[in-house]
Amino acid sequence: MDLIHKIKNTIIRENLIEKHDKILIGLSGGADSVFLLNILIKLQRDLDFEIYTCHINHSYRDTALRDENFSRKISEENNIKFFSKKVDMKQYSIDNSISLEDSGRILRYKYFNEILKSEDFNKIAVAHHLDDQVETFFLHLFRGSGIDGLCGIQYQNKNIIRPLLDVSKSEILNYLDENDIDYVTDETNFVADVQRNKIRLEMLPYIQDNFNSSISDSIYRTINILKDSKEIIDDVTNFKYKKLVNQENGEYFIDVNLFVREKKSVRRNIIRKLLIELNGSNQDIRMVYIDDTIELFDLKNGSQYVFKDYSFFKSYDKVIIRKNLNNKKNQSVKFELGEISFGDFKINSYLTENTNVKPSINKMIFDSKILSNNLFLRKRKNGDRIKLKGFTKKVKSVFIDNKIAQIKRDNYPILSDEENVYAILSLKRSNLYMKNDNSKEVLVIEVTYEK
Repeated sequence: MDLIHKIKNTIIRENLIEKHDKILIGLSGGADSVFLLNILIKLQRDLDFEIYTCHINHSYRDTALRDENFSRKISEENNIKFFSKKVDMKQYSIDNSISLEDSGRILRYKYFNEILKSEDFNKIAVAHHLDDQVETFFLHLFRGSGIDGLCGIQYQNKNIIRPLLDVSKSEILNYLDENDIDYVTDETNFVADVQRNKIRLEMLPYIQDNFNSSISDSIYRTINILKDSKEIIDDVTNFKYKKLVNQENGEYFIDVNLFVREKKSVRRNIIRKLLIELNGSNQDIRMVYIDDTIELFDLKNGSQYVFKDYSFFKSYDKVIIRKNLNNKKNQSVKFELGEISFGDFKINSYLTENTNVKPSINKMIFDSKILSNNLFLRKRKNGDRIKLKGFTKKVKSVFIDNKIAQIKRDNYPILSDEENVYAILSLKRSNLYMKNDNSKEVLVIEVTYEK
């Protein structure tokens, strides 16, 4: 099987390219991306898709402008629309305290996606190949990754496709040499100063010389075996996830008793799936985050764990997960008739002479004289007490009696003045300013949860 046919089979098997796709190729000018461009041009008519190219000038090497001009030249020679942008990769890495490699990747994909949005393209093609796959396998192995990491680079991740993952670097270089195709060389690939390059330049040659001359082929087979196993694991995880993880109004709920009965491997995969969903990707999902989350299920009621923008909270027989409260939930606002938004609640209040209005948990009725006080809505404070019939009670105790998770308590609007709490809206009202036989007009406060 020739190389072009091999790559075409990969594209068809993995459904990477469909008819009428508009594909933006990341073109560095190096051997891999030039090879990708050449192959896709040859397959373009047969598979019926459009090609565009994009180059990022990282401003990192003295030859950066050379690479940009070369990429523009070969694009123009093939009548392909070319995009380019100059960025400061080094400064971006300093500003964001990340590695040069991470900086370059973030800036590349950010620009790629900007072009996709502005030009109405739908896919990005990048030139990762089999050797990159093997290096990634070892990087994840050394970091203690789970099976997802050991499965390596995906053929497709959202709008990014990688048609060359079944092709080795030596195959790429042989094809370019045999067809007399020019490309530029990135000198940094031959400097053993980052982990990936050390694996490529030092570790793999040592393994090939001393242990296994076909180590890349062996790892490739191992990755495919792991992918098959992962399919089974994913099926079990998805089934258990639907059974144990419930979502409502943007919050997640996990039944503690059901969760702790599962095997540890199942619990880990369920939490990993949840963290990926919250994070938006599997990037930087470490085992320590998974284990810390699982540990929460064995801790006492009220225990909390924070993962990025989310809080996990042990509340009686459930663990509740919700996005961390933002500033709008911490406001104190003057109470006025009409509509007011407070946190996740919408509060509508009005006066009526119909004193027979029936109260409910979400509709509280007060004698209109309450409006003579300086009323405002706020979140709870330590030491808050509410006057009930014959006694006062801590607001904290009201929450506890109603089994309101601590993570939700700051969200409840408190109607008060400088001295008294008149109501925990949508939960409990005091016995102050109750409607009575002398009431000629009443204040109605209706509350709806709008998240």
